[in-house]
Amino acid sequence: NKSMTALHASAVFMPGQGVLLLGDSGSGKSITALHLIEAYDGMLIGDDRIHLTGVDEEIMAHPHDELRGLIEMRGLGLLRLPYCERAAIALAVDLTKPNTVPRLAPDAHFAHQGAAVPLLRLDGRDPHTAMKIKWALAALQNGFRDSAIYPLRGG
Repeated sequence: NKSMTALHASAVFMPGQGVLLLGDSGSGKSITALHLIEAYDGMLIGDDRIHLTGVDEEIMAHPHDELRGLIEMRGLGLLRLPYCERAAIALAVDLTKPNTVPRLAPDAHFAHQGAAVPLLRLDGRDPHTAMKIKWALAALQNGFRDSAIYPLRGG
């Protein structure tokens, strides 16, 4: 078990796997987290500040002590939601501007304390970003493929 690192990020536990949302202030981390929670059975791990630890070659996300269960809905204020105390991260998403989003997922990773997970770059302001994350989680086998063709159930 290694030391804990604080990171400006949000994180959501999706059924069976965690998603780390990275990006600058105002990039859409909180609203994307809320979309994942609302539409896809997600549960808040934390918003704004996330603690990461490396455990057995996994990246574990934990809520910040002072922000447990709180998430910002810009324009409204802070919402208090049920939250997950810790979860292994399966996917990191860098929320960025539309003109920097590649057509296909690159062979990129987010690394922390010797562990790494696939990294996507998506537009945090695109209303479909949460859906893309849900499908990306379904497509994850051993990272994203060079062919960018993913066999999914029912397809």
